[in-house]
Amino acid sequence: MMPILEFHAINPLAIGPFGMSLYFLLMHIPIIGGFGAAAYYIIKYLRRFYGERPIPEEWKFFWLAIVWTTIHEIIEMPILYQWIVGQVLLITFFIIQVIASVYLVRGSYLLAKKYIAR
Repeated sequence: MMPILEFHAINPLAIGPFGMSLYFLLMHIPIIGGFGAAAYYIIKYLRRFYGERPIPEEWKFFWLAIVWTTIHEIIEMPILYQWIVGQVLLITFFIIQVIASVYLVRGSYLLAKKYIAR
């Protein structure tokens, strides 16, 4: 049976439980950094482009999708290396993934409704 929550100290230089090496661990750093930078620059651009005008709802949903995807990627790394295992972490991981997906689908729907299906 899977534990509720456990923490393991595993050497990242050693080959992980699924044959993952340090290369796989280092591969996640640009992914997390890219999503985080995208979220930062999207909101910075929107604030400058729209100025005092309100930012459209569809762009807010896209920004929230990027933020939640960044959180998803941060949680994915300890799960893959089994640094943290347990039902609580997996449930949280899937909830965050669903939240990010809902924001992305809602933003896409609003954009399609506004620009495609006039």
